[in-house]
Amino acid sequence: MTEQQASIRQKLASYLAQLPQPAVLKLASGLERERLRGTAGLPYEMILSGLRPLLASFTGKRPGAPDAVRQFCRPFEDLLVDADEDGVRQGRISRSSVMRVWAWLEDDLMPDALPDLKARIADHTLKGDDIALEAAVAVMHASAASAIRAAIEEARQDAAKRKQAEKRLGGESGLEDACEIASVLSVAPSMLQLQAELPKRIDDFSDGMVAILKDAYEKLSDVSAADALYLPFAVMARLKEPSQILRFVRKVAHQRNDMIISRCELSVFGEHLLADMEQIARRTDALRPGHADLDVLLDDVRRFAHLSKGFAAEIDLRRNGEWGQRLLATRARLSAAISQEMSRFETELVRAFPFHQFGQYGRGGPMRPDVAKAPDPARLERVMACLRFVNGVTPICEPLGAQSHCRSIRQQIDTYLASYEDRLLEELRVARGSARTNAQDFVEAAARLHETIGEDAQAEILRRRGQVAAQG
Repeated sequence: MTEQQASIRQKLASYLAQLPQPAVLKLASGLERERLRGTAGLPYEMILSGLRPLLASFTGKRPGAPDAVRQFCRPFEDLLVDADEDGVRQGRISRSSVMRVWAWLEDDLMPDALPDLKARIADHTLKGDDIALEAAVAVMHASAASAIRAAIEEARQDAAKRKQAEKRLGGESGLEDACEIASVLSVAPSMLQLQAELPKRIDDFSDGMVAILKDAYEKLSDVSAADALYLPFAVMARLKEPSQILRFVRKVAHQRNDMIISRCELSVFGEHLLADMEQIARRTDALRPGHADLDVLLDDVRRFAHLSKGFAAEIDLRRNGEWGQRLLATRARLSAAISQEMSRFETELVRAFPFHQFGQYGRGGPMRPDVAKAPDPARLERVMACLRFVNGVTPICEPLGAQSHCRSIRQQIDTYLASYEDRLLEELRVARGSARTNAQDFVEAAARLHETIGEDAQAEILRRRGQVAAQG
């Protein structure tokens, strides 16, 4: 892809992201329909590649007439991720690999069979012949799985072929994604049946849903134990709380003890949850204090807290067990990183709402708010981000092990603000000219800080006190 093409794709993706859901669905359906009819002259793949991440985020059944590519992706659509920062992991397939694998099938692995299957799928879709369509799609899935697996087996035995395959698929990770795709396609009928039986978005993984997954998993395990793991991986991707997949693990293992579960064939799901938490802790620990995007960091911390709390709730963790020790170590690492980040918050507050000394008393002299200059918007925004972070972390600090530090930082902030506001109102009473205007701006900035942390009543009181002081 040229630099110009990459720029066009980026601009297109930004534009598409602004479209409302009904427009996205209508556009995707129209493009798929016209591609099925063979209408030429439209950049189908460029537009659809920008729509796919949006479509994946929508709940409910997606309308439209699926073309061959979409039918190809259906068995593994729940496993698609934008990126896996911790490297390739079982049960996750990068979206960027899909079209590379499809092109590999079209050009090298199934150059004769795939065009015919595509034509059959388009014809059956346009005619509404569901039985013939289902048969053609099943043949495509089975044929693609067989072709990919045969090519990967050859690549593993021949260094030159492996290098060629990796170049075609975008590197070693692309080859691993191709292997994952082949594994899922080999059990496509079971995957599609499970998808139809369970909601697209699962808010609570009920006993009935667990039973459906357990039944499907055990039936497929008798045929292919390794590939059967993709059933719970697909369900895990649909869960609002991913840790609830451990309910299925418990049901199959007939155990709650982590020391036993961590050694069974389904331990991979606990490993995935721990790996996600460890990834968040490493990413947070690597941040330079004072340079992090605190809103992004808060999202990470919230996700960690949900995973940690859910993990501990679903199984019985032992402190001397491997999983228990890893979870405690990860919590400690994240807690230390959060504490280090929050230790700078009072400094940020002082910079945004500064005092200065007056009189001839040396360093221990009286202080008054510095209103010689107007509030600095960048510093104010930084302080607001700090307060949003503290306010967001405080309710979830217990599973993070950061309770004492959160309380300490919040107390420091509240004490400083209370002192600053009282003196600021005194300054407002005597200030004149630009200093008075600046003092009024600082009052408004302090009021917005209170609103940032949900203290609307306190913000309104401060504004009223400011109005009275300005009249004095």
